[in-house]
Amino acid sequence: MLVHLARRAAVLALAVGLAVSAFGCSGTDSSSDGATGQSEDALDANEKPAFDFFVGKGLTTFQAAGIVGNLVQESNVDPTAVQSGGPGRGIAQWSTGGRWDSDANDNAVAYAAKQKESVESLNLQLEFIWYELSTFGYGLSALRATTNVTDAEFAFQRDFEVCGTCDQTNRLTYAKAALAAYGAIPYGATYVDQSFPLATATLKMKAGEVIPSYITLKNSGTKPWDSNTRLGTTQPRDRVSAFADSTWVSPSRASEVSGTVAPGGTFKFEFDLKAPAKVGKYDEFFGVVQEGVAWFGDPGQGGPVDSNIEVKIQVVPADGTDGGVDDSDDGGTVIGPDGGVEPQSGAPSTDDPANGDTQNGSNGGGCSVSSGRAGHEDHKGHEKDSQGLFMIVGLGVAILARGSRRRVSAGVIESARN
Repeated sequence: MLVHLARRAAVLALAVGLAVSAFGCSGTDSSSDGATGQSEDALDANEKPAFDFFVGKGLTTFQAAGIVGNLVQESNVDPTAVQSGGPGRGIAQWSTGGRWDSDANDNAVAYAAKQKESVESLNLQLEFIWYELSTFGYGLSALRATTNVTDAEFAFQRDFEVCGTCDQTNRLTYAKAALAAYGAIPYGATYVDQSFPLATATLKMKAGEVIPSYITLKNSGTKPWDSNTRLGTTQPRDRVSAFADSTWVSPSRASEVSGTVAPGGTFKFEFDLKAPAKVGKYDEFFGVVQEGVAWFGDPGQGGPVDSNIEVKIQVVPADGTDGGVDDSDDGGTVIGPDGGVEPQSGAPSTDDPANGDTQNGSNGGGCSVSSGRAGHEDHKGHEKDSQGLFMIVGLGVAILARGSRRRVSAGVIESARN
């Protein structure tokens, strides 16, 4: 109960702060109906798994919080939520007659049947959100390009929820509360730079050639790094690398931290790449691991995910001929260590601490399939105009005072999409 009270106080403080900053500007106040849902404790319990799910997919903490803020506004993150008198269903309030049960290749009911899981499962609905984001776009590129929680909340609101007047004040308040509650990720790393070509190009090496290399990463978690923080092989994890030599800690650990690296600090992981005798094309993948504790790509940690740090290498004969190996580039777009497109070398961006955002190395848009949202817009808001500052402060007081039904009230479930 103390945790709930503390979180409500934090939400109230955020709402008041937003009200003060927005005074004099027009706003909105939801007039949509409530929906059947779960208990307060169950709803709170669903928020962190949702947050961890999206962090585990490679999104930053503030991007995950932006999604969760929207889902709280939509349904209290309740997979059984049903819009009163409307078509909205589930945590994202997908519409019956649309993305909930009818749209070709894009409806939750069919997806659940294919996965052989209940459509009212929280995990199934989280996976369906990711399926829609990664298959149809729905703003994944824009979301990955964001550098703070405010922009992340708006990107998901605009491109995935596709609402009309969306009560953004509420959504942002919930997103910031989620970031404050769950954003303290123990182990996380963001990309800074590297010595070899980005994975959008191929590094050519002669058989037996040795190239001194490094990858510089920033500690974006809350725990300091030490000698147990290592750059390890992934895809699969602990894979014996064909490019390991005596500079490596082991055939599956390219480098380790010397000394300690405090949160916010950077470290250059240095190691050699020694080309094997066998010519051909190779894909080397790396991740960061705190030995005996966690991989940074695990759910609940801050990444990078296992497939993000990639080095494409083509090994040719020692005499420099192509040896019959096709040296054409594979092309395509490579996902970078920040969850977006492979970033360019240089300093990562820094989020605005005044907004309560964490630091992150996001460097631009992602490489998802283009949205193609025609025929998929199905969440149009039907909210009335705000009455200004006192209405927003009143909203904050209501948030603080709520009882067992923490958010199931007017303004929690928006009018469902068309």
